[in-house]
Amino acid sequence: MKKITSVVAIILALVFVLQITAPTNANAGKNAAAAALLSCAIPGAGEWYNSNYTNGSFPWGECIVGKICVCFAISSVFDAVEGDTSSDMRFDFWAVPPKASQ
Repeated sequence: MKKITSVVAIILALVFVLQITAPTNANAGKNAAAAALLSCAIPGAGEWYNSNYTNGSFPWGECIVGKICVCFAISSVFDAVEGDTSSDMRFDFWAVPPKASQ
């Protein structure tokens, strides 16, 4: 139980730091590698980064489900690399991510 509690605490601390630094990073521009790394660490954070942190609040649902189900985490990374900005979860993991509207 201590391991689970410490992992949850670390994840929450990372999300907290990400939310605090979001306004300063918003003008940095989109970077596919940065979005992929964010989504690898925290599912949903890459898409939030792609929307310049303006697409509502942090996608908690995708983060929690992505930590439980590896398929959601992998689809989150692919969506982030493709430049997707939506906070919706994809259930068709086997399909190519839709192109972002620009």
